[in-house]
Amino acid sequence: MVSEETLLLLVGLLTTLGILLAAIPVVGWFVSMLFSRRIHRKKVADIMERVSVSVERFGGDPLTNVRSCSRKAEVLEVKMISANFVVGAGWWNQFVGYWHSVIGGTITNFDDVLMLARQDTMQRLRDQAAAEGYDEVINVRLESARLAAVASGTGGTKAIEIFAYGTAVKYA
Repeated sequence: MVSEETLLLLVGLLTTLGILLAAIPVVGWFVSMLFSRRIHRKKVADIMERVSVSVERFGGDPLTNVRSCSRKAEVLEVKMISANFVVGAGWWNQFVGYWHSVIGGTITNFDDVLMLARQDTMQRLRDQAAAEGYDEVINVRLESARLAAVASGTGGTKAIEIFAYGTAVKYA
């Protein structure tokens, strides 16, 4: 038989664990409310700094959506390159987005999140082109896909994937 003291200790432990598990989403929501926008803006600023370094290194932005080469030089090599970035909105952004969908209005709280995803994906293309010695990337295309949380059964959008691809060109 289990003693009454051991049983009380076990019940107390399980109660404490239950309270802690119930508090995690609440604490996460408040942390997201206080810091998510600031964190996303800092990440966007960091990526924009990387973009300016890349543009300076190439002597201009090497990414273009034009279908043909920008130079009239001999082409040594071409290769398709791609990059992707998956990003999800924080709990606070989802909460604000939900209320905007109920009461109406422009939902701007996802702008920083999407800007981060787009800019990071494009910068990854620039980095890959530079690492492999390509001079430019032509015919750049961006695709996006909403990723749903199938396992949770909600079916709502939990993350967005941005996928970019283009043709890297190396000149003589």
